[in-house]
Amino acid sequence: MRKAFYEQIDEIAKNVVLMANLAESAVHKAVNALIKADSAMAQKVIDGDQEIDNYEILIEEKCVILQAEYQPLARDLRYIHSVSNIIIHLERIGDLSVNIAKITRSLYKKNNIPCLENDMKELLLEMLKLAKSVLNKAIDAFKENNFKLATNIGIIDDAVDNIQKAIIQKLYSLPFKKKENIKIIAYISLVARYLERVGDHSVSIGERVQYYLTGNYRIFHDDV
Repeated sequence: MRKAFYEQIDEIAKNVVLMANLAESAVHKAVNALIKADSAMAQKVIDGDQEIDNYEILIEEKCVILQAEYQPLARDLRYIHSVSNIIIHLERIGDLSVNIAKITRSLYKKNNIPCLENDMKELLLEMLKLAKSVLNKAIDAFKENNFKLATNIGIIDDAVDNIQKAIIQKLYSLPFKKKENIKIIAYISLVARYLERVGDHSVSIGERVQYYLTGNYRIFHDDV
């Protein structure tokens, strides 16, 4: 009976990793669609979000059934509860990717294409690289049950925050009198914010890994 339980746990873990891969791919495509002014790619991100949502539903259902059938305790119970939390963060990363894709559609509709300067593109790509790194390390920590890796994720996330600040400073150095600059400032500020949130959600995934490995609630509740 316990063998069947852990086989289902392994299946859930594989589904979480597949969902994470989809979320990582979505944010990658969303930012590159913006950089390349590719509305078709942006639409693919929007259309593909349903698959991420479907994984969330599938995994949550499996977690509920597993708890009902086996009534797990201690670390096994913490693991299942943490998975239910982790997939919420992955689903939100998918939503953030959709938000970026919708910005791309808005910026480039009707062939009215505002020009992103090369240094701004480089900053966005660097922020994307770092945000993906935080997410990938969080999922690696989950796959490997690696407490040390999970605790080090915040260091990379700090770099994501620093890039966001650099982007905002760059944006607000643009002349406000030009109509196209106002649009760029508003939209790219949002893109930077969404990428910063990707990092935050990834850190939260890492905290959940720490929690199910140790049972220590203080990891993500400083006031407890």
